[in-house]
Formats: sequence, structure tokens, C-alpha cells
Amino acid sequence: VVGSRGCEEPHEFLNGFVRKSCSGVVTSASGEVDSGISTDCIRDGKYVPGSIVEYKCDDHYVIRGSRNRMCTDRGKWNGHVPFCEPYCGKRLLVKKLSAGGKPSSLGEWPWQAAIYDVKEKLIVCGGALIRKQWVLTAAHCIAYGGSSRPRPQNDFRVYVGKHYRNDSLDDEFVQQREVSVIVSSKDFNIYNFDSDIALLKLNEPVLLTDRVQLICIPKNLHITENNLKDGNIGSVAAWGLNSLDVLSEEVTQIQIPVVKNDICRRDYIHVTGDSDTIRTLTVNQFCAGRNTTISETEFQTVCPGDSGSPMVFYSKALDLWHIEGIVSHHLGKKECSKRQGGEYGIFTRVYRYVEWIETVIG
Repeated sequence: VVGSRGCEEPHEFLNGFVRKSCSGVVTSASGEVDSGISTDCIRDGKYVPGSIVEYKCDDHYVIRGSRNRMCTDRGKWNGHVPFCEPYCGKRLLVKKLSAGGKPSSLGEWPWQAAIYDVKEKLIVCGGALIRKQWVLTAAHCIAYGGSSRPRPQNDFRVYVGKHYRNDSLDDEFVQQREVSVIVSSKDFNIYNFDSDIALLKLNEPVLLTDRVQLICIPKNLHITENNLKDGNIGSVAAWGLNSLDVLSEEVTQIQIPVVKNDICRRDYIHVTGDSDTIRTLTVNQFCAGRNTTISETEFQTVCPGDSGSPMVFYSKALDLWHIEGIVSHHLGKKECSKRQGGEYGIFTRVYRYVEWIETVIG
């Protein structure tokens, strides 16, 4: 009679381990997936009422649902089915920012992805790891030159946990993946770079480590509006050109302020005298960079090769980092060494595409 109303084997639990007990006796070692249970707990192939299952997630994951479930007299596990969800927006190895315009510390930006062009044999863009199998980048990074049409996925590889450009300096914590699917926004416009956003699906999920973490995508308009207030400082890390117009040999990062679009237009016209280019600004974009009052020694800017890299913001209240922008293009001179204050970088506004991102990822 007891066996007929016992509980079936609990559901599969990934990225964590399970402790099972009955009659107050724990039958699995902490940290190990339980492969069995005391015969006292199972009768006629079912767990007896009163049996308890305790769930715990692996490092880098947080549990959602019930941590503990009990087999009831009705032969059902109480509580809600739990699962392990990856953390996002956590920097585990670094607590303080490195100086802007300098090489970053190893693991300082654990969501940073490198987009490698197989034909060019070069890291051509950056990206952001938003799911274990998905990287967010700029659409123009993976398109044919002068076109909005994506290139074949076999043209690219993705690295995460990477710090040095030179592969020979990679350690065992660098992970490499092939690209299985490329999805660009159908609204991407190569002429004004509107909707310059794309998703790369990796051939298999990455392993989350202290060096490889997800960045949070912005789902709360209030947080985004606060992050993107005029003057707020965001961070960009990338492998692009440095102030000498030479490709950076390691991940370099800058901290630059958000600039309101109307000020962005005004300053650009003032510096360059060009009133045509500023029409490229749309509601799906924002500007960031240093204004005309900045000294030459303090000047920082995004450069060629930085495209696709995330602009991220830290929320002290949440203790989380969010991606708000993707490096798209620049309202300024082509050579990084000749750029000056008032010539700003243009970023794709990620919040405007959260629904699209979630639809693509599923």
C-alpha cells in the first residue's frame, strides 16, 4: 500500500547535485551527484512518503524553485521543480577597475568574446556572452563589406576567456567554439548603421568559470534610463587599434561617458563642420566619448577593431553589470590617433532589442 502511493524518481537536475535522505539519514556525499538511495527509502520502486530531496547548484549558478522537496502521502513531491540558472553580470576575479586606456587584468571582463575571422586569420571584432551558447555582437562585423548580408558561419570562430591576441599565449582557461548560426537584425541598415546588432550561436555551450561569465541584458527600462543618463560612465573592453593605430596585443579597456544625442550632434558639427553625417543617429543608437574640453593626455575613444564589443555599466544597488551598448561606428576620423574630443563613438542601444534577442534565443 505504501509503495503504491510513493513518489517517482525526482526530475533530472542539471548543473548541480542532489542529496537524498529518509528517516533522517543522508545518503549522498556533499558535492557528489547521488547515484542511489538507502533501500529503506525505496519500496516497490518508489520513494516512501517523508523522503527528502535537497538541491544545490554548481558554482556560477543560482537555484530557482524549491531547494528542498518532500515526498507527500499523496505520492507527489511538494514545492516547485527547481533548476539551476547561470549567474550574469558578476566579475569574480577583479573588484576594482584598471586604469582606462590601459591593458585590463586577466579575467576583468569575463563576458568578453573575441570574434575571429578564419579567412583573415585575425580577431576582427568583439562580442558579449549573454547565454552559454549565444554571443551578441554588431551586425556589420559578420556581414560582407558594404552589405548588410551575413557571411557564412564557417567564416568565424569565437573565443571566450581570452586575454591576449596571440593564440600562443592562451592558457587552459581560454575556450574556443565554432559558430553554428548567425542571426542579424532584419532592420540592419549598412548606410546609417541602424539596428547594428547580431547574434552568434555557438556549436556547443561554453563552460562557466571564474574567467568566463555571462553579462546581463537590460530588461528593466528604469535601470537602462539611469545607466544611459548624460555623463554616466560606461566601460568598453576590446582588441582594437590603440592610439598608435596598432592592434592591441591584449584586451584594453576604456571608461567613457554617455553623451545625449542632441549634444553629440552639436559637438560633432562644431568639431568637423560636417552637418550631414549626424543624420545617422537614430532612436536605436546612443553616443559616448569625451567632449571638446578633454585634454589630449586624458582622451579616450573607441577605435577600429573595437566594433561588436559591449559597453557595460555597473549597478551598485544590484551588484551587477549590464550591457547597454554595442560598439557600432564612429563619428570621427578613420585613424584612431587623429581623433579628438567631440568626435564620439556610436553604440547600438541594446534595450531596444531585448524582445528580438529573446525571440531568437527562444
